[in-house]
Amino acid sequence: MCGIVGFIKNQKDEELIESFTNSVSHRGPDFIDYKIIKIGKFYLHLGSARLSLRGDSSENMPMIGKDGNIIVYNGEVFDLKSLKQKLNNNKQYTGDTRMLLDLLSNDEKDINQVNGMFAFAFYSNKFKKLFLGRDKLGIKPLHFVKKNNEEIFFSSEMSSLINFSNTKLDISESSLKQLLLFNGSIQNTTLFNDIKTVQPGQLVSFDILNENKEYLETTTSINSLDYIEDYSDFGTLIEEVIEDHLVADSSVDLFLSGGIDSSLLAYITKKKLDKDIRHFSMTFENQSYDEKNLIMRVSDELNLNSKIFTFDNKNINNYVNEAIENMNSLVLDYSFVPTYLLSKKTSQFTKAVISGDGADELFGGYEWYRAVRFFNILPPSLLQIFKKIFNTLLIPSSNGKYMDSFTKLNYFFKYISTDPYIQTIIWQSADKNFSESKVQLISENISQYISNDLSQRDNLRNIDLNIFLYSNVLPKIDTASMKNSLEIRPPFLDERIIKFALSSKKSNEVGFLKTKKYLRNYLEGTNLEFVSNAKKHGFGFPLQEWLKNGGKDEIKEMFLDRNLVYLSKDKKYIKDLIFNSSINESNSRELWAYFVLSKWFDKHSIKVN
Repeated sequence: MCGIVGFIKNQKDEELIESFTNSVSHRGPDFIDYKIIKIGKFYLHLGSARLSLRGDSSENMPMIGKDGNIIVYNGEVFDLKSLKQKLNNNKQYTGDTRMLLDLLSNDEKDINQVNGMFAFAFYSNKFKKLFLGRDKLGIKPLHFVKKNNEEIFFSSEMSSLINFSNTKLDISESSLKQLLLFNGSIQNTTLFNDIKTVQPGQLVSFDILNENKEYLETTTSINSLDYIEDYSDFGTLIEEVIEDHLVADSSVDLFLSGGIDSSLLAYITKKKLDKDIRHFSMTFENQSYDEKNLIMRVSDELNLNSKIFTFDNKNINNYVNEAIENMNSLVLDYSFVPTYLLSKKTSQFTKAVISGDGADELFGGYEWYRAVRFFNILPPSLLQIFKKIFNTLLIPSSNGKYMDSFTKLNYFFKYISTDPYIQTIIWQSADKNFSESKVQLISENISQYISNDLSQRDNLRNIDLNIFLYSNVLPKIDTASMKNSLEIRPPFLDERIIKFALSSKKSNEVGFLKTKKYLRNYLEGTNLEFVSNAKKHGFGFPLQEWLKNGGKDEIKEMFLDRNLVYLSKDKKYIKDLIFNSSINESNSRELWAYFVLSKWFDKHSIKVN
């Protein structure tokens, strides 16, 4: 895993590219270097900070081929054997960077052939073009800006791009509204008017010799994947995938939460692949957030080497401040805090872990799958009656427990749309000040992922894969882990597993009481069968406790001192939320979103039009 940066200017600027590259050194501290290439009257500057996990020093970057082509690359190819076969050459490779360079040196530039998580910048010496590319899910980030029609800047991280490109940071109210609705930037949108994000599966090309630097885009999509026909046995496939994800020149360990996803990875690694593996876990003093009993039971059953860290409530303010200070790309999901802390502590022992990320999206793991089943049973007229009753009688929980029944009911009936797909976004959103215009905005953004030819569950999965995974999960994982020089490998997001899940009619099946039935069934009859009966549990932290112990006071000070109200046109709503509302599970996420936005915007001197 690495950090990559670069720019095109009409003059050589060694000092800038050195500083720019060093700004992402935390993503790859093992080898840091840059190159400057003169192309006509322009200079291409490329920088890389490498986290060395696979391959020797010949894999260092920027990497230059015999034909003068150059690459800087951030990521991992999941299936090296398959890619080697597609290249159809007799070369010996020690890692995946030179493989990718050889693939891109073919005129087709077909990144659709690559199964992995990646972002890269590739210079074609033949065509004098710069290509920026990204994997089909958008697991690894890449942002760019075109300035004055001739300068191009790009970076793995938004913060470094902002700091070194000297770009005017204009943000529109509509972009901000979308950010709050979806808890992050969704595909084909960008928070800033001048900064763009390479979209999942997109290949963007810049003609360096063209002074206007016009660019062309091609895009592949996870939705266009062919269904898999080679495997009828999920067990055989997942074993093969996990074995590939454990390949490295140093140890690859495991994030274990005690849930079905990471426990399944632990079971296969130890029992099926016969590999010793360490697990790293986070426990909480607040019992409603804690899964220590499950974690330790899984660890003991499999005889794993465990390293468990504790989220100490007395340090909660320090955890929050440190996490946000190190948030190099904007993340509104409040589970960023424990994810950052776990990544920081884990990085002291290892360079890489596998995790269960992506299983919820592929195998129907979220609570809104169950909620939609209840939603479908009740007629719309009855839903509206229940909405009025529950909004009158239900007081959102303020007991500090994690997603208790009162909180779930409050989320369910806070705002009811007659469209179940729209309703799932409403349940996910930190924004609870809904209006018809916001509902319309949701509808416009999710319509492309809904097909009359698919079942409701499959449409929900498409929305999860293309919106929730992209806007919430992936930015959180990359930002939290790479700030700490830790690579997180997600076997469930391997293209082979995605194809299998999309081709299986039962893969995202849910019941009224349980989600992820397919994965639970896999563990039935094993010594981890107890995990298959456990309830779904998220990975958060005691947000209400932070708000009650200084967090809300800090938000009030931000409102008064730095005019936090500029974040929305609805000034009265935000003021009432901050000053007049009591703290509860329902509004704490909304308070958190405004807090993070204000802190991040102030840090980068961002103004809202």
